[in-house]
Amino acid sequence: MSLKSIARRRLSRRRTAQGLTALAALCIAFSLAAACSARQSQEPDQAQRNGELFSRPRPRPAPEVEWTQHAYDAQRTSWSPVSVPHPWRWKWAWNGPNARGGIAKVTTGGSLPRNVQPVTGAGLVFVAAGSDGVYALRQTDGRQAWRRGGLGNVRSTVAFDRDTSSVFVVSSNGRLYKLRASNGAVLAQYATGQSSTLPLPPLVLSDRVIFSMGDSVFALDKGSMRLRWRYQAGATVAVPPAYSATRDCVVVATEPDLFVHAVRNRDGSRLWRVRPVHESRAFGDPTEFRLGWPVVADRAGLVLVKVRLDWGALWVDWPQTNGAMRSFLLDNPGHQALFALRLDDGSVPFIVNVGHGGYGDSDYLPMGFQPVVRTLPNGRQVAYGFIRAKHAHDSRWDSHLGEILLDSATVPGYQGGDVRFIRFDWPPGSSNPFLLTDEQPNLSMAGDQLLMGHWEAGLAAEITDRSDGRGSFSNPIRTRRLSSVVTSQDGGGAFSPSHYLASGLFNTRDYDFGFYIYFGQGPVYDRYWSEYATWVVSQGTVYFRSCDGAIVALESGSPASGKPGPTKVGRVAGEDRPRLPESPVVIPHSVARRFDGRLASVSGTLRYAINNGKHVLLAFSRPHQGTFKAIIRSEHWSKFPDLPDRLYRPGQPLTIFGRIEWYQGDPAIYVKDPAQVSPSSSSAARVRR
Repeated sequence: MSLKSIARRRLSRRRTAQGLTALAALCIAFSLAAACSARQSQEPDQAQRNGELFSRPRPRPAPEVEWTQHAYDAQRTSWSPVSVPHPWRWKWAWNGPNARGGIAKVTTGGSLPRNVQPVTGAGLVFVAAGSDGVYALRQTDGRQAWRRGGLGNVRSTVAFDRDTSSVFVVSSNGRLYKLRASNGAVLAQYATGQSSTLPLPPLVLSDRVIFSMGDSVFALDKGSMRLRWRYQAGATVAVPPAYSATRDCVVVATEPDLFVHAVRNRDGSRLWRVRPVHESRAFGDPTEFRLGWPVVADRAGLVLVKVRLDWGALWVDWPQTNGAMRSFLLDNPGHQALFALRLDDGSVPFIVNVGHGGYGDSDYLPMGFQPVVRTLPNGRQVAYGFIRAKHAHDSRWDSHLGEILLDSATVPGYQGGDVRFIRFDWPPGSSNPFLLTDEQPNLSMAGDQLLMGHWEAGLAAEITDRSDGRGSFSNPIRTRRLSSVVTSQDGGGAFSPSHYLASGLFNTRDYDFGFYIYFGQGPVYDRYWSEYATWVVSQGTVYFRSCDGAIVALESGSPASGKPGPTKVGRVAGEDRPRLPESPVVIPHSVARRFDGRLASVSGTLRYAINNGKHVLLAFSRPHQGTFKAIIRSEHWSKFPDLPDRLYRPGQPLTIFGRIEWYQGDPAIYVKDPAQVSPSSSSAARVRR
C-alpha cells in the first residue's frame, strides 16, 4: 500500500474539512503522525517470510496518552507510556467525600460495579454505574455533564471512540449502546438476544467495536452498528476481548470448559482454541477466567491469561529463585495462575513463575491482579505483576512486585517466564518489605510508575533502577515510594481541603504520607465494598477508583496547595444517621441486610467457621460471600473458654446479638463477648419479615 493510500484512508477517518485545499498536505502529514500512536494499528502490515504472509507492527513514534477503553488500549496492556510527574495534588473527587471529608455518595447503592474503570475523551470522564447507567464528568472539575439511564445494568467499563465522538456501552441486558459523547443521547443499539452479569467491556478498533456476550463474540461496524461477524464459542464467554494487531485476531476465554480462543478479526473464524490449565483443574474448584481479561504482548508474540484459583493455593511455600519456582510449578502444575500462549497457535512457550493471590478472606480468594505489559525504549516488552517468595511469618506474607520476562533476550541470564523482584517500601520504612498475598492489589502503570489498587488504599511507586544486574531476591529492582491515597484518615489531626498529609497518614495501618478521601469515617469500604480498586492515567491526570466506588483525580503540583477555606473536622461515621429505636429485632440471617444499624438477634444454622489468624468468621451460608456473618476479632478471643472456631461448629443452631454493621459489603455483627453468641431456641427462630 502506498504512503498516499495510507494517508487517504487515515484522513477519511478523522472528518477533515470538506474539500482539499492548499493545506491538504499538512493535514495528511498530521493524520499520519497521529495514527502511529501507542495503540498499534488495527490493520497490520504484511510481509513475506518463507513464502508466507506474516504481520508485523508498524513503528510508533508518538505515544497516545488518553485512556479511552478498559485497560488503556485494544491489547488491554494497562500501561500508559506517559506518567504524571510526582508530586501530585488533589484536583477533585466524585461519588466520595463532601466538603468536610464526610461521605457524599452519588450512585445508587453508593459504589460502582467490580472492574469498572473511568475512561476519558472529549474533555469528559465516563463512568459505568450499574443501574444508574453512565455518568459523564468534566475533566476539569469533576462536575456532572450528563447521565444516561435506561440502559439496563451497566456493569462494564465503557469505551470512548474519537472517530465517531461516541461512547460504546455494554449492558447486562445483552445490548450494545452507542451514545453521543457530548450529551449521552442514544444514537443506536444492537440486541444480541443474550445476557450476562459479568464485566465485559467493549473493544474499539479503527472501524469496528467488538464485545462478548453469552456464548458469543460480536463485531459491529462502529458507524452503522451493523453486524460484521459473530463467533459462537460453544460455552460462556467469560472475559472481554483483547486484540492482537500483529496477528489481526481477538482473544477470549470461556467457562466452564476453561478454553482460550483466538478469533480471526477479518471474518470471525477460529484461529485456535486451547485449554492451558492443568487437567487436574476444573471450573468448580474454583478455577475461573471471569473478572479477568486477556493481555496481548504483540511484540513478544504472546497473550497472557490469568486464572482464579481456590483458597488452598494460598497455603504453599514459594521459593526465592526462578529455577526453584519453575521446578515447583512443574511438580505442582495446578498452582500456575498465569499462562503465556503464542499468538500464532496457542502453544505454551514457557512456564510463568507466578502464583495466585488477591484480596480475599476466610476460604475465598478473588481473581486478583491482571498483568501489565510495558514496551521498553528498545522496543522489547516485559510484564509486571505480583510474585511470591516466602521469607516471613506464613504463606500470606510472601508477595512482592515483580517484572516478568517474556523472552530470553531482554535481560541477560533470564529466560521467558522468569521473574525479577522489585523492592517496594512497604510497610513504610521496613527493612524486610513485603505485600500480603491475601491482600494483593490490582495493578496498572504509567511510564515507570507502578500503581496498585488495594481495598483500603491506592499505593504507588516509581522504578528508579532496573539495570540488568538487579532482579534477584537479594538485589531487587529499585523504586521510590510515591503518595498513597487512603480511604479515610483515622489517625487524628484536622481535615484539610488539600486532603493531604505529609506524615501520619493512617487508616487501619500506617501509610506515612499521601492523600485521604474521607476524614474520620473508618472502614467506608466495608459498607460500599466492590472488591476492586484501580488507577488510570489520562491526559495529565491520575485517577484513582477506590474500593468504595469513589473517583479521585490528582494532577502534578504541590500536594499541600488545597482550596482556601477554614479547616473543618470531618463528621464522625454515623453522625448523620437518624436516631434508631434501640429495642432489638429478632430476624433470620437471610434478611439481615435490611436492618443496617439496628440492634438485632440474628438466628440460623451455622454452616461455616474459619480462623484466619486475625479473626474468626461465623457464617450461616457457604460460600459466605453476599450473606450475613459474625466477626470475632483476635483481641477478644481471650474472653472465650476456647477459640471461637472450636466452640461453634457447623450444623449448630446459633443466635448472634449485636448491632448490624458491614464487612466487605455484607451485613455483619462484630462480636466482642461470648454473651453475644447463644444456641438458638424455638422462640428465637421467630421471623420478622
